[in-house]
Amino acid sequence: MAKKRTEHIIHDDEIEIGPFQLQLMFRESWESDIQLFTHSFFCDCNAEKRELADYKSYINNLNDVILKGRCSVCNTIAARYIETGERSGIEKIADKIRKLNQR
Repeated sequence: MAKKRTEHIIHDDEIEIGPFQLQLMFRESWESDIQLFTHSFFCDCNAEKRELADYKSYINNLNDVILKGRCSVCNTIAARYIETGERSGIEKIADKIRKLNQR
């Protein structure tokens, strides 16, 4: 059996973003979006009522958002990748956030 990682890998093109910046990216739908994203992710435990806990948010060079945290049931690392390419206007917001956070 393959050994599972115990820590997340942060890729060179990923920049950590804060909760307010995440809200800016998802605009008025951010609460429902984050609720959906933190409750729908893959985990081997297959528990019905699990949540992505203690997560940090990252943005990559494709303007996609990655939530990296732990499964609330089995406490293993888990992540949710969110493609944002079809959301209009997100490129401008993501570019501004990226420039601010790279300083």
